[in-house]
Amino acid sequence: MSHTIDIARRFPRSTTKEAYERSKRNERWVFPDVICSSVTMIYGRSNVGKSYLVSSLLLSLLVEDRDFLGIQPTDKTKLWRPAILWTDPGSDEEYGDRIHTALADVDVDVPAYHIGRTARADEWEALADHLLAEGNNFVVLDNLMGATGDTNDAAVMTTVFDGLTRLTNRGVPVVVLHHESEKGMTVAGAPPMGASAAVQKSRVWIQVRQTNKRRLRGGNTALVVQSNLLDQPQEIVAEPMTGPDYKVLKRGPWVSRNDIDDRPKQNRSQETLDENARMAHWVVENLQGVGVNQAAVRVADEFNKSRATCKDKLTRGAVAALLHRTGEGESTTWEYVA
Repeated sequence: MSHTIDIARRFPRSTTKEAYERSKRNERWVFPDVICSSVTMIYGRSNVGKSYLVSSLLLSLLVEDRDFLGIQPTDKTKLWRPAILWTDPGSDEEYGDRIHTALADVDVDVPAYHIGRTARADEWEALADHLLAEGNNFVVLDNLMGATGDTNDAAVMTTVFDGLTRLTNRGVPVVVLHHESEKGMTVAGAPPMGASAAVQKSRVWIQVRQTNKRRLRGGNTALVVQSNLLDQPQEIVAEPMTGPDYKVLKRGPWVSRNDIDDRPKQNRSQETLDENARMAHWVVENLQGVGVNQAAVRVADEFNKSRATCKDKLTRGAVAALLHRTGEGESTTWEYVA
């Protein structure tokens, strides 16, 4: 049985001039150099704090002068009306608790839609139309695995991202939460699990990981922000506070180990000096209250070195020369002296 395709609806048309004019009107970033006005993917292993970050982000959109990772929305005058699309049991209650506990007397509400597996084009078309009709202008999808059912299925992944494009084409930014493989050691900047469409269809992709295992929710939260909108990847390290609040400890360029390994051999001596400085800064930022033996283990994991080498560096080597250590065990303090 044949049917007529509504060309204008199925294949929305614009011109290059219209797109150009639209690009001049619209901000590229919702939050400068972190959350873009198209699709931003936030991914990481279980329990690293992805939904806490999103709750902090939503609160900054909803509450005047409230920061998200030390920054505020690019457009402070815009009235944001976010919506959450959730898939996993209890996710709506978790967001409700984190958002409304922090909101106190502010009278706002965020619609949350249980979408489960939503893998058909007509479902996304109907959902996008409804969200636009309701006036929602910022959407969170939590999470990609739940919506697709299988993030290795490139066809379904494409269908989901095509559905999200129906929103971004109408000026609605989307944040997608996704997972990283739970196997092996966490590597900074590692890609998310599943088909490569997750990165290819996103304009910004942010890996979230823990830098140690000592404090609230497992320790400091490290973000590697990558995008074709940035001159180079960025790294943000923040300390989780009570609820969905963060204290930023570090913000700056991030260089992958692969980029370091690909540099000419004659630069290795300078690279060694730079790596020692990075190790020393990392120890100060992440290992307060951690003794030498355990610190050597964590430095080895973070920098892909042997534990013996790292212990030597921390006790009598080049890294030790950059640090001042006092106390032992949980009373240990590290200071950068160079």
